[in-house]
Amino acid sequence: MNTLELDKIWKSIKGELEIVANPAHFKTHIPGTYIKKIDDNDKIIEITSPSEFQRNFIEERFYGHLKEIFTKIVGPEYKLMFSVTKKEPPQVTLSDLGPLFSSANKENVDASAKAVEFGLNNQYSMSRFIVGNSNRLAYAVSTAIADAPGKVYNPFFLYSGVGLGKTHLIQAIGHEILKKHPEKVVLYKTGEEFLNEVVNAIQKGQGSTAKRTALKKKYRNVDVLIIDDVHSIAGKDATQEEFFHTFNALYMSHKQIILTSDRAPHEIRTLEERLSSRFSSGMIADIQKPDVEMRMAILRTRNEELNLNVPTDVLNYIATAVESNIRELEAKLLQTVTVAKSRGKELDIDMTISIIGNIEKQKQSRITPNTIMKEVSKYYGITIKDVKGNRRLKTLVLPRQVIMYLLRNTVDMGFKNIGDLLGNRDHSTVVHGVDKITKVLSENVNLQKEIEQIRSNIITES
Repeated sequence: MNTLELDKIWKSIKGELEIVANPAHFKTHIPGTYIKKIDDNDKIIEITSPSEFQRNFIEERFYGHLKEIFTKIVGPEYKLMFSVTKKEPPQVTLSDLGPLFSSANKENVDASAKAVEFGLNNQYSMSRFIVGNSNRLAYAVSTAIADAPGKVYNPFFLYSGVGLGKTHLIQAIGHEILKKHPEKVVLYKTGEEFLNEVVNAIQKGQGSTAKRTALKKKYRNVDVLIIDDVHSIAGKDATQEEFFHTFNALYMSHKQIILTSDRAPHEIRTLEERLSSRFSSGMIADIQKPDVEMRMAILRTRNEELNLNVPTDVLNYIATAVESNIRELEAKLLQTVTVAKSRGKELDIDMTISIIGNIEKQKQSRITPNTIMKEVSKYYGITIKDVKGNRRLKTLVLPRQVIMYLLRNTVDMGFKNIGDLLGNRDHSTVVHGVDKITKVLSENVNLQKEIEQIRSNIITES
């Protein structure tokens, strides 16, 4: 296979992996990796990374996911091999980049290089962001911020379920700010990256004071700070303390702060009250799941961008079948194209159905009681041990009852089996828990949103 074919397969693989992997791990360890070769004789697929650390992390944490995805897209007989390929940055001249990047447009190259240095991905532009009813407010706020960073809608807190375009939009804000205000310093980081840097800085030992000083300088001397998945710092006292002071320093200097999460600030259970209050002090917007018209528009745009030549009826079927999120929508588009090409056949509606089937039904059938307990516990910031324990704290009662409700209504578990699973609880306790959540759901909008988000997380992880 040539490089172009390998790149297309890897793009499809990454699309699938992004759906099931930890978002912070994906963003941190997948960039720079690619398929180096596929040996059809020895049945070996070599995945290479730019560093030994990345290679080890991917092999240890992503092997199972990658093997499953490669089996589905390429075939079960292939073995995975992981390597390291350190590349020197290519020396590219303006003439190599064609007329778009002539000497008159040198600023385009400089802007792109600066964006990468600030942690931005050049693919996440405003021009590639599809606007619809589900994200119109968030888009309008984003364009206003790009025009006048630090002056309107500060801080900006954006939340939604996974794969609905949060990262794309906030990175696009960064790009637009650099275009309109090239003198600005923008910094994009994930919450987990910030957490890791704080942990590294506060570790005792030689140079710890210098590390703390460098951390403060890095995050407080910027014009725009973008933190993706800020909920990752919840429950981490030292990290929340550092972010509190960073937030205050930037806010008092009228610097723009942009944050994302999978839920609204007041719903992040283990987030300190003082941080929740500050996150809520500016503009809050959410992104809902795209309707079928918007999903169709996204697929048409990607079809044209990548020159895939997918028939309209196939695009319609994928748009109808995949309702969960944009990330999975695009991944399924690439999967169908890749499989059709690997079989040497034209992609039509019958082949599409044979490849992807009914996505949501497939995922529903893979949901297990353990997945439900894991995702509910993760959402409420508790452990499965807490759920199964005997403590009757208010912070534990609701999650237990939500688990009971979801086990009953999602996997149709019997009351006795649910009680046995949750620490040998009495049948009547489970009945009461399920009834309680059912009743509260009919009148509590916030709980409705919480359970909808948890369901989305469960499906994504299944």
